[in-house]
Amino acid sequence: MTQPNWNEDEFDLTLSQRTEELYRIPNLEPKADGLIEAAVLPLRDMVIFPRMVSPIFIGREASLLALEEAQSKEQTVIGLTQRDPDVEDPGTEDFLPIGVEMAVGRLLDMPDGSHSALVQGRRRLEITEFLQLKPYIRVRARIIHEQNTADRSTQALMRSVLSQFERCIQLDRSIPEEAHVFALNISEPGWLADMISTSLGLTYEAKLRLLMILDPKARLGQLNNLLAAEVDVLELEDEIHTRVQNEVDKSQREYYLREQMRQIQTELGEGDIFMRDAVDMKKR
Repeated sequence: MTQPNWNEDEFDLTLSQRTEELYRIPNLEPKADGLIEAAVLPLRDMVIFPRMVSPIFIGREASLLALEEAQSKEQTVIGLTQRDPDVEDPGTEDFLPIGVEMAVGRLLDMPDGSHSALVQGRRRLEITEFLQLKPYIRVRARIIHEQNTADRSTQALMRSVLSQFERCIQLDRSIPEEAHVFALNISEPGWLADMISTSLGLTYEAKLRLLMILDPKARLGQLNNLLAAEVDVLELEDEIHTRVQNEVDKSQREYYLREQMRQIQTELGEGDIFMRDAVDMKKR
């Protein structure tokens, strides 16, 4: 099969279009009891935060059926993280109780037979009931509404988090500087915590703990501690790198000066001063 000839502009346009498609998918409307019902997309070794856009890979038949059903109705699904990622056919006890409502974009076929799609997290949910397990999982869930305003202590915590995040960006060039600008313009404490959690190279376990913390202020506090530890590690790495670089620079300078001295001695017809010193030492 002939491979498509993508150029960068076409790829960016396609990615932009796929992202826009996600925003056109509405959130599910709660029923009379305040709960929503949706198909489940099991997640393995992956954490999706609200408002986060990320690619995912789908290989299981049940997951494909759930996505096809949701897409045919232009509905969201619920991303639930498995306790054990190695379980191929998860049941009711195999998931964490907190999930995220997600919009899922069009499916793309991958060379290995799996499928890829862009997803966008919407809001945290607490699972209240499993409605079915076959042919795909379907659940009822309670929407977790977060406090969007911040009191003085929460504002102070937000400033601390932003300050440490800025320091992380200064030390870790893999994090784009635009991420800090974006974070500065977030006024909601929960969203700020989720956005920075997404941007940092945190461990899977750390991200999972942050996802499970429902109180925005408590989430910020946990993130603040993680950022402090991350800054300590990054500063130590930077110190080691600087020390090693200085040693390398010193060695290079010494080598350059020795070579320069040899050239000067050769031009003056005095031979290699370093070899001459070695011969004199032997004569003694």
